[in-house]
Amino acid sequence: MNHRALLLAALLISPLARASDCTVVEVQNVRPTQGAVMLAVYTDGADYNRKPLASQRQLAGSADLLRFAVCNLQGQPVALSLVQDLNANGRMDFNLVGLPAEPWGTSGTVPAMSAPTWDSSKVVLNGQPLVIRLSQ
Repeated sequence: MNHRALLLAALLISPLARASDCTVVEVQNVRPTQGAVMLAVYTDGADYNRKPLASQRQLAGSADLLRFAVCNLQGQPVALSLVQDLNANGRMDFNLVGLPAEPWGTSGTVPAMSAPTWDSSKVVLNGQPLVIRLSQ
């Protein structure tokens, strides 16, 4: 099985894997019982926000917290993008002036006055939990 197939299998088996080669992504500030949170994993700047290596989706439960596992990418730079799809249309919605209309988050550092980029979002996974807080 190739690297991509292993990653996809690990992401799809369980929302929260317990293997030592996984990083737990804790998503905070989730709107309880509203839609689903979608996670996209990017491993290349050219594919950022276009073609994720893997993605995963979880329904928002009764808590304001969800956990995902990103596996088989320890020591590699990745960028994670999240959106809480409140209306279940499978994508992030924007308002009339082009700002996100649904909660979103990213790994790395969120730029103050612009959209996240590969460089601002990339982090190196080291097995330690990664906390991402969704915007409101």
